Amino acid sequence: MASYFNLTLDTTGPANPQIVLESGAQYATQQLINAALSCSDADKTGYQIKIWGDVDTTYDADVQGTEANSNWISWTATKQIKLESGDGSKTVYFKVRDDVWNQSGQASASIILDTTRPIVTISGPDVSKISKVSGKNVASFSFSVDSIFDEFKVKVVSSTGADHNSGTQIPTTGGSTNMSGNAGDYPASTPINCQVYGADLEAASAGDGQKIIKVFVKDQAGNWSV
Repeated sequence: MASYFNLTLDTTGPANPQIVLESGAQYATQQLINAALSCSDADKTGYQIKIWGDVDTTYDADVQGTEANSNWISWTATKQIKLESGDGSKTVYFKVRDDVWNQSGQASASIILDTTRPIVTISGPDVSKISKVSGKNVASFSFSVDSIFDEFKVKVVSSTGADHNSGTQIPTTGGSTNMSGNAGDYPASTPINCQVYGADLEAASAGDGQKIIKVFVKDQAGNWSV
């Protein structure tokens, strides 16, 4: 029988913990987000993680507002987290511990929660009826938005409650102007002037009759107006 045994001493915590929220996006438009978790240790057998921060504490009993109130759970490279309600910057913290409970340093990541849709205000149009005859073939209007926005499109839709995925984009081949744009950083409360020509309106929605024309904008967080 052997008169000795081997015993490994390990006092080194996991190295380089990292947490990335929503693939590194600056904004989240909903509370439920995905976190990518990592550390540089190759073998993570028996490892555990702890997550806490600006979270909805009712969503996951293991993920709470403070480190002390959160629980160690088995290692996973991805974790769904629900941010606390209320728009604004949210920070989530992360630690790893190994199979003998050496802890890593603290890692963190922040993201801006923005769930508020931009509001579009239209002025005009200057006429209520157009044709394709020169002199009577154009309607002018402008729109402004209550926040900075990155993209807009003007569409013919079937109802006033339509969303940005429905309807038909009005083209500009017949002379219409500012029927879409994606230049980014359009300033808040600054009117954008638009013109709709009869030929383009007909191309978007054939046949005589009243048409519903709706402006949609997307803010910097990715929220579309309704």
